[in-house]
Amino acid sequence: MFTQEWISHHSTVEKGKCIEISTGAAMPEGAEAVVMVEYAEKFDDKVNLLTTATPSQDVAKKGSDIEEGNLILKKGDFLNPGKIGVLLSQGFETIEVYKKPTVGILSSGNEITLQGEELEYGKIYDVNGGMIKSDAISCGADAKFLGVMRDDYEKVKQKITESLKEVDILFCSGGTSAGLGDVLKHVLDELGEVHIHGISVQPGKPTIVGVIDEKIVIGLPGNPVSALMIFNAFVAEPLSRLAGIDDDFELKTVKGVMTRRIHSQVGRMQYQLVRVEGSEVHPIFKDSGAIFSLSTADGYVKIPKLVELLDEGEEVEVYLFN
Repeated sequence: MFTQEWISHHSTVEKGKCIEISTGAAMPEGAEAVVMVEYAEKFDDKVNLLTTATPSQDVAKKGSDIEEGNLILKKGDFLNPGKIGVLLSQGFETIEVYKKPTVGILSSGNEITLQGEELEYGKIYDVNGGMIKSDAISCGADAKFLGVMRDDYEKVKQKITESLKEVDILFCSGGTSAGLGDVLKHVLDELGEVHIHGISVQPGKPTIVGVIDEKIVIGLPGNPVSALMIFNAFVAEPLSRLAGIDDDFELKTVKGVMTRRIHSQVGRMQYQLVRVEGSEVHPIFKDSGAIFSLSTADGYVKIPKLVELLDEGEEVEVYLFN
């Protein structure tokens, strides 16, 4: 039996005495151990302990969690709720972080209809706007869809000019090839400078990269498969680095064995959609406009420019989608 006295935490706990404190509270002077209230019975001014009490029992010593001089977080660490909690515990109100790159996405084409609108004959729902936005967010960017541009030179010019006031990087989906309504290259030539127009890959050859007022404008192909391939193969890594995510960024890969033969066009790097089942890699033979193939694809296989055949049974490396 211990005698309980309702004394201030600033008072001294004498031998044979005890005091009730809250979990996590500072130890009163003279106290040597803590016994959980579940293992104690109160009888008026007496307390009966139902377990033993040894020195330092259930007592956290100063510095036992984080010692002086310990590194809490290092540059480049991704802030999750747990790490934010550690910073708060040490009294940090604000810290320096990487600024998220602001990314805008525009879809283009007279045929594009937004979800929720009536789908007229000859029209298609916009896929790339939301898809590229989600991919950019997964790379650490602050991304937003900025609408649809119609195939009109002045409207495209105006929309791009307005959009660049809001973002650091602008993605324009569609309007990059040599079709009658594809005016993006001409607009970029007038407003800034085109650095790349066309790359030796399949799919995604008509990709455009330009700069307007020191801001990057990237023209992605209109076909969803092509747009997604180009984003993951060429954009995901540098965008993630801009966001300060993982200095050792690498696309996640797995190895497997091809279940069917793939023929490739010599002279262009080919990105082949595949589905992975265990150690088997199944190629998905659909053209770049076949949207449903995206729902079954786990990633893609790179076929080098000078390779015209990946044979059945050959081991390959699969680059997984984020």
